[in-house]
Amino acid sequence: MTKLSRRLGFRSLRAALVLAVASCTFGCASGEIRLGDPFDRKLTLSEAQHRYTVLVRWSQFQKAKSFVAKDDRSAYLMQMKALEDARFTDYESEPIELDEKKEKATIHVTYTLYTPSVPYEVEVTEIQEWTRDGLGNNWHVHSTFDGLPQLAAN
Repeated sequence: MTKLSRRLGFRSLRAALVLAVASCTFGCASGEIRLGDPFDRKLTLSEAQHRYTVLVRWSQFQKAKSFVAKDDRSAYLMQMKALEDARFTDYESEPIELDEKKEKATIHVTYTLYTPSVPYEVEVTEIQEWTRDGLGNNWHVHSTFDGLPQLAAN
């Protein structure tokens, strides 16, 4: 190997190394690389809330009930019967209101939807009260909806 080819080899190796480190750094900073949680703390509050809300928006209430506290699941499914025919077109979540102990959170979500009996869009607000035991990430929701009785009456 000549000096020139060795020098070019080291430069390309160095450039590849710099590129790899930069990619890893930017990937970690944007959340692309996620190592497993050694404490197995489940989903974070924002992840659980987002997944639950998306399941509700797509009318997958049976899947969404897995996020609901076990004692509230049957009441939750009864409540959701008013939305069986609903077609959700959008939703918007307000910022999370977290208590000082960081064990309870309240989130207001406004869904835009229509039903065959009400062919124009209406808004229904859900109040999601999230709780967890201790500081683990096993979050469960207690859900109440404003506006369901009026929607069900139509």
